[in-house]
Amino acid sequence: MDSKYLFSENPQTVATALNKLIAEDRTSVAKKNARIGQRYYEYKHDILDNRIFYIDDNDKLQEDLYASNVKIPHAFFTEQVDQKVQYLLSNPVELKVEDEAFQKLLDEYYDEDFQLFLQESLEGASKKGFEYAYARTNQDDRLCFQVSDSIQTFSIYDDKLQDQRVIRYYDKDITRDGKNVIVTAAEVWDDKQVMFFITDKNKRFELDDMRDPNPRPHVIAKDEAGKVYERSMNTVPFYRLSNNKNERTDLEPIKALIDDYDLMACFLSNNLQDFSEAIYVVRGYPGDDLSKLRQNIKAKKTVGTDADGGVDVQTVNIPTEARKTKLEIDKDAIYKFGMAFDSTQIGDGNITNVVIKSRYALLDMKANKAEVRLRAMLKWINEMIVADINRRFNKKYNAKDIEINIVRETMVNEKDIVDIEKVEADTRQVVIETILSVAPRLGDEEVLKLICEQFDLDWEEIQLSLEEQEFSSGLQEDTDPIEGDENAAAGQVEQGTGTAI
Repeated sequence: MDSKYLFSENPQTVATALNKLIAEDRTSVAKKNARIGQRYYEYKHDILDNRIFYIDDNDKLQEDLYASNVKIPHAFFTEQVDQKVQYLLSNPVELKVEDEAFQKLLDEYYDEDFQLFLQESLEGASKKGFEYAYARTNQDDRLCFQVSDSIQTFSIYDDKLQDQRVIRYYDKDITRDGKNVIVTAAEVWDDKQVMFFITDKNKRFELDDMRDPNPRPHVIAKDEAGKVYERSMNTVPFYRLSNNKNERTDLEPIKALIDDYDLMACFLSNNLQDFSEAIYVVRGYPGDDLSKLRQNIKAKKTVGTDADGGVDVQTVNIPTEARKTKLEIDKDAIYKFGMAFDSTQIGDGNITNVVIKSRYALLDMKANKAEVRLRAMLKWINEMIVADINRRFNKKYNAKDIEINIVRETMVNEKDIVDIEKVEADTRQVVIETILSVAPRLGDEEVLKLICEQFDLDWEEIQLSLEEQEFSSGLQEDTDPIEGDENAAAGQVEQGTGTAI
C-alpha cells in the first residue's frame, strides 16, 4: 500500500497503511544505522560478541571456551558525541530582543528544561543521524518541547512535498482478556489533529477505542468547572533535526577504526594472558590426543611421556611494539576522521593559544555544521513560542525580532594571553613616546587624534570634553572675589591653581 493512504480521512484506510509502513520503517537501513549508533554510544561494541575458534584433531571448527577472550569496548564514540554537544552548548543558548516585556516572556520558555532538551536533541541527531523535536502544552497551558525518539518516529509527505504526516509508534504492555500482552501503539499527526491506533490480536492496526475523542485536536484541556477546551497548533508539532545532509551518524566514518582498535587492544591482552607461561613441546607423548595434553598442562602443570619421550620448554616473544604502534595509528585516525579534539596530545610542550586553536580546528568544523542546523530548528521553535505568547497574552510579537546567541568556550593558555597583552602595551608605549617626541611639529589637535587612536578613544568626545573644561576654567578666572570675603576669595583662587597644575 502506498504512503498516500496515510492522508486519507478514513481511519480504516490509515490503519491499513500503517501495517506496511511501520513494518518497513522498523527494518529500514536508516533505523538499522540509528540502532548501531545508539548501541555504540552506550559502549556496547561488536567486540562484546567476539568468539575464538580452532581446528580440532578431526579437522572440525570448534569454539575455544578455555582461551583468553578479553572483551573491552573503548568508548571513543561516546566521548566524541558528548564533546561535540558540550562544546556547542556549554553555554546556554540566549535570546535577545529590544522589548523588555517580550524578553521577560521569552525567558519563561528558555529555562533549564529547554536547555536540556536542546542537548538531548543534538545528542540524538549525532548518534542516530536525525532526531525529532516535539512541541506540546504543559499543565500551565504553556508550550514546551521534548525529544521524540527518531527510531520510533518517521515522516510522510505528499507528492508535492507540501502536506506532512508524522507517525510515532511504540510498544507497550496492556491487559487484554485477562492477560498481559505487548501491543504496538501508533499516533498519526497532521496540522490539525492526531489519530490513535493500536494493534489487535492479529497484530493489525485498528483505531484505539480507549481514546476519547479519537481523532482529537492537538490540545485538550479542562478548567475547574469541567468545561473542555480544544485547539490545534495549525502546524505539525514535530521537527526533524538532521545531523547532516545525508543524515549519517557520527559513528559511520569511524566505526571500522573503533572495531579495529578494540580488536588490537583485546588480543594484545589475550596474548599476554595466554603466553604468560611457556609452551611445552612434547616428544613421544602416549596420551589420548593433543586436546587432553593441553588440558593436563594447563590444570596440572605436568605431562607424562614414554622412555624415549621428553618435554622441551619454549617461550614466545609477543610483538607488543607492533601492536602499540597500530593502536596509536588507529587512535589518531579515530580523532581525525571523527573530527574531534584529542585531549591526550602532548606535542613539544609549547602550548600557545595558536596551537590550542589548531587542535580545535576539526571540532570547530563539525560544530559549525551542527550549529547551522540547530539554528534552523531554533527558528521553528521561536515561531512556535511567539505564536503561543501571542495566544496567551493577546500580543502581536514577531519571531523575526529575536536574536539568537550561541557562544562556545575553549581552553586557553592564560600566560600566553598575558604575554601578548604585555607586548601590545609595550608597543603602544613606544608609539606614544614617538608621538610626543614629534608633538611640536604636529600641533595639539593632530597629537590628540593619534593618541586617541592608540587607546581606541572617540576623538570628537575627548575634544568636546576639553573645550568644556577650558570654558569652565575661563569663567572661573574672570570671576571677581566677593567684597568683604577676601579669605574665601583667596581659597577659591588657590583651588583653581591646584586644578590647573
